Amino acid sequence: MFLIIQMITRTPPSAAIAFLKVMVKLARQLLLEKRHAFYMAVTGGNDLFEIWKEYKLNSGIYTGYSGLKAHSDALEIAANNLANLNTVGFKGDRIFNTMLRDTINDSGRPAEIGLTVNQLVRTDRTIDFSDGQFHSTGRNLDVAMLGNGFLVVDTLRGERYTRNGHLHLDENSMLRTADGNPVLGTAGRPITLNQGEVYISEDGGIYQDGAEVARLMVVSFQDLSQLEKEGGTLFYSKGGEEPTLRNGTVLRSGYLEQGNVNALRSMVEMISMLRHFESIQRSVNHEINDLNAKVIERLGRTS
Repeated sequence: MFLIIQMITRTPPSAAIAFLKVMVKLARQLLLEKRHAFYMAVTGGNDLFEIWKEYKLNSGIYTGYSGLKAHSDALEIAANNLANLNTVGFKGDRIFNTMLRDTINDSGRPAEIGLTVNQLVRTDRTIDFSDGQFHSTGRNLDVAMLGNGFLVVDTLRGERYTRNGHLHLDENSMLRTADGNPVLGTAGRPITLNQGEVYISEDGGIYQDGAEVARLMVVSFQDLSQLEKEGGTLFYSKGGEEPTLRNGTVLRSGYLEQGNVNALRSMVEMISMLRHFESIQRSVNHEINDLNAKVIERLGRTS
């Protein structure tokens, strides 16, 4: 691991990113192959959770497999973070695990006798809304926002919110994002400009020939946890919270906000996931071998 980190830090950014993408692809393929091979060995291709319901599958095996699946899901999240290192306005996902405890009385007896305890490990994510680094472009239609603030854009699914400030004018002089979505002004309508030089001020005012012709609608949310991703850099409010017009957000014209993903930390997390996966796999294999030995011993006694 140390050699990988040392090599990344000593290479040019473009080469380091290319190397990381190759590592992500290999790590994802390796983990998926391991999970599939183990799954087939344990279940024979049947649904493990259905097997558990019908045959009261060994609690250790059930918990172990849920851990393997959780690590596979976490790898997908980490791989998506790394794949968006260069995506303007991208917000990475933080990974965390939760453990669900399921206790079932499979004996029909009272009290605590015959209880089967199953612990299901599940991977969840939360969006990291911390600011990414600002990259100077010298382009007047590029804007980056400091702090809690989002541009409002019009999509086929309704209004959405984005931190991607890479804007351009289409053939009809309508202001659009890199994805082609119209950018809304404070009047609630798409912004259309005249021909000529454009300047965007720190408070979102759009100027041409020294006069303000429009103003970007920049909004904020009191509870950022209510925002959910839609695609690469779009967000919507899953809880129905209405945003408020953000008057204090500072816009930096001529800059773009890079994705807030830490490449080295994400790479270390992926390597750690692979190691944990292999550790859980060995533990479950031991559980299966121990179970087989007990079955063979009991069959020998009855024969």
